[in-house]
Amino acid sequence: MAEAERRQQLTEVEQEVEQRLLAALCAPALDDQTRDAILHALAKHKFASSDHQMIFRALVNMPPASAEHIRETLGARLTRLGFPDIDVEPIFQAEPPSEEKITALLRQLNR
Repeated sequence: MAEAERRQQLTEVEQEVEQRLLAALCAPALDDQTRDAILHALAKHKFASSDHQMIFRALVNMPPASAEHIRETLGARLTRLGFPDIDVEPIFQAEPPSEEKITALLRQLNR
């Protein structure tokens, strides 16, 4: 496999991990400890997707809220940050990962 293909695959995997963790942050059943672990890990992370980075910035500045409130306000928050064209639907359409999957995703993120 060519180096460029390998890097592309790694980038795609990183983007998938980012998307799943952002979906978890938007999920209704996320406990405070897990939320804090995800926020801490993503704060140190160099995002593969600039859209994911902006979504993360918007979520960090949002007080803990219901999944419904996040869905209703995330687009407006991104617009206020200067990014009105970011599509947040993939984050909401992604299946929020289980607690065990979140742990695995966080380990994968820290490689």
